[in-house]
Amino acid sequence: MTLRKFQNTLAAIVVVAATVALLFESKIEEWWQHRDLKTDRRPIIGHIESIHGDAKFRRPESLTAITAVPGMNLHSDDTVFTDNEQSVIISFNSGLKVELEPHSEVVITDLGQEMIFLKGHVKILNEVPGITLPPEALNKEEAKADKPQAPSPETPPLLTSEKAKVPSSKITNHPKKVNEKITLPDAYISAVIKNQRTFLNRCYAQHLRMDPDSQGRIETSLTIESDGNVSTARVIGSSIADPQLQQCIVSTLQRAKFKAFAGDPIIVTYPINLD
Repeated sequence: MTLRKFQNTLAAIVVVAATVALLFESKIEEWWQHRDLKTDRRPIIGHIESIHGDAKFRRPESLTAITAVPGMNLHSDDTVFTDNEQSVIISFNSGLKVELEPHSEVVITDLGQEMIFLKGHVKILNEVPGITLPPEALNKEEAKADKPQAPSPETPPLLTSEKAKVPSSKITNHPKKVNEKITLPDAYISAVIKNQRTFLNRCYAQHLRMDPDSQGRIETSLTIESDGNVSTARVIGSSIADPQLQQCIVSTLQRAKFKAFAGDPIIVTYPINLD
């Protein structure tokens, strides 16, 4: 009888622990990632000075977004993004200070240009000689009237840098808005991209014929439309200077097929390690 009571008590504890873990899964994930950030050895490019509202942050090796906090260091290849009613002030080691406006997304980079714009606008708070932002990245108050209008979110501009030059692709029409918006889970997006690994390895194998000892990392960005198709795939940074390899990877990612969803296009940044 005593053994049965012990077994029932143990089973109850396991059920409660599993329930708590399920309810607080996102909080636990955030705590773990914030803990890892303290020992991150990647180069620090800048930091988040202040936040208005809730902004999100994503490390390059993860598709899971966590809540950004003031004082957080920003490393190479980190992504910072805001939703409606949110803004973030970012200070860079170079002295450049910008305000990331609502509904914007940037990738922090050490390629000599500070940021790669995926969507949205920024406001320059402190200019630095030698670092220029494209007119499409500036908010309407700062952009001059004779400069071209900002492109749609499917064709985000880059900061001026030859190192970040990437191939472009055809753009599909923007999906119609719906009243009830949903999105695709990060784990599902990651799984679909990982399923392309066989084809990505073929791209790498072709490259190795030219350079057998080559290895490195290629940062990519892709836009997933509501019908599940990839409208835009780009290389936003690469340690391997091979345009044919980059184009092969872009073409592979464009062929990826996701399930349809009722919401706005999803912009994903994803690192591909080749070794």
